[in-house]
Amino acid sequence: MLSKFSRSKMKEEDFFPSTNDVLIVFDDQAKTSDIKRINNIEEDTLFVTGEYAVPIADCEITNSVNGRNFFYRAPSQSVQETKRLAQLEKSMVLKHITQFKPKPPESPFDIMKIGLMVIILFAFIVIGTVSCSNGKAEQQVPVQTYQKPTQ
Repeated sequence: MLSKFSRSKMKEEDFFPSTNDVLIVFDDQAKTSDIKRINNIEEDTLFVTGEYAVPIADCEITNSVNGRNFFYRAPSQSVQETKRLAQLEKSMVLKHITQFKPKPPESPFDIMKIGLMVIILFAFIVIGTVSCSNGKAEQQVPVQTYQKPTQ
């Protein structure tokens, strides 16, 4: 039950913005405004997925009951540029998703593992034969003989 709940929560976060912050874009030349919920805030950029990528330094920030409000006042050319950057970012993300290749599965018989096993097996055989051959070799033991004293 708990895992099902967390999966649905992850899916919900994918589709809905993770912040309550709002971006308000004022086009000074056309005298229009656009109010959008911010999807992501990274280092120095506000992202409204597929629509705007606005530098935080160019915004006036105010607080409200629901979250922060970022006011971006700019000429039409600048607004068009932020839209172009957002579209470029979206196309780059889609390009990375479509070019995704899963990591190939590892084979259970790795050449390095087999090589190490052969070397260890060979070492055991060599050590075993050397230790066994020393036991069967004729050993020379000094023998003391006692002679009777001659009278």
